[in-house]
Amino acid sequence: MLFRVQTDEINYGLGMVTRAISPRPVKQAYDGVLIETTDDGLQLTCTDGEMSIKAQVSALVEEDGCALLPARLFAEMMRKQPAGEVEVRVDERMRAQIKSRGSNTSIACMAAEDFPEIRDVTGDHTVTLPCKRLRDAVSKVLFAVSTDESRKILTGILMEVYEKETLLVGLDGFRLALQRIAAENEITGNRDHIHAVAPGKILGEVSKMLPDSEDKARIVFTSSHIMYEFGSVKVYATLLTGEFIDYQKILPATWTTEVMVERDLFSDAIDRCSLMAREGKNNLIYLKLLPEGRMEMTANAERGDVHEELDIGFEGNELAIAFNSRYLTDIIHNIGDERIRMCFNSNVSPCMMKPVEGEDFTFLVLPVRIFNR
Repeated sequence: MLFRVQTDEINYGLGMVTRAISPRPVKQAYDGVLIETTDDGLQLTCTDGEMSIKAQVSALVEEDGCALLPARLFAEMMRKQPAGEVEVRVDERMRAQIKSRGSNTSIACMAAEDFPEIRDVTGDHTVTLPCKRLRDAVSKVLFAVSTDESRKILTGILMEVYEKETLLVGLDGFRLALQRIAAENEITGNRDHIHAVAPGKILGEVSKMLPDSEDKARIVFTSSHIMYEFGSVKVYATLLTGEFIDYQKILPATWTTEVMVERDLFSDAIDRCSLMAREGKNNLIYLKLLPEGRMEMTANAERGDVHEELDIGFEGNELAIAFNSRYLTDIIHNIGDERIRMCFNSNVSPCMMKPVEGEDFTFLVLPVRIFNR
């Protein structure tokens, strides 16, 4: 195998595919990057057994072939090459000779036959979404995904596809994050929607890889696998199996107290209260919602206390409620709207946060029961 490639081209491809390399590979082959020549140049592939990533790289191929190289070493070596063209030749001794301006390096190849075959995901269900919107939606639900491996299904992000929108949902039993992406989708078969649960860890990597553009990302899924395709990159994953919590049943349809609050003022007050709450034993922020249109926020510890007052729009009943400060912080930092609508029923039922207008997002957070306060 012999090819010539620009360093910026191959470094971009390696930067994508090596995200699939595990710090502790379960198989030696999973520590490698498979390089294959194609009609269009090179195809790079890495896998950890759960996530696989392919990237197409433009190159001048002089001799066809394939080779499995140590991924981290090869990627680091290519990053250190001078800008411009680099030549890579794999000889009969299965050693890769890397030549660039004034540099000549030799790397021993691994056994390419040990690398698993990664097949494209083909199926009836395909969704096309803007890269930027998908990236933002994933990043804003990821914080609510569970890390408890004993409830494996909740370590994933639920994707529901309807004719007019696509929903992404993450929940861990204490908070819920939902993002809506308006999009025309074709639902095949006699179904009103389709759904899949993709591993949250893998979707998190996808969101970091997606470009900040309106270019389209293509998502293809079957009953067992999913593929994300954008630009020259494809990411493959196995879907999680099991019954995801019916989140629609825990979203309140009505509420007895509703407030409107300025997002930036609320966020700053939460941050100040959180500093003190973390010094205490329970990490709590207390909210009191008053009919005269005022929100009082307090946090206390042995080292001191914080008291904040905010003007709010208010409808309904007076309410005193407490939340884990980290849960409030996670949500408020994932809301970009200038104003937020907060809906309550009691001091032991979830608080729902939504846009003042529209339904682009919904966040839910459970309060902490308080006594004698």
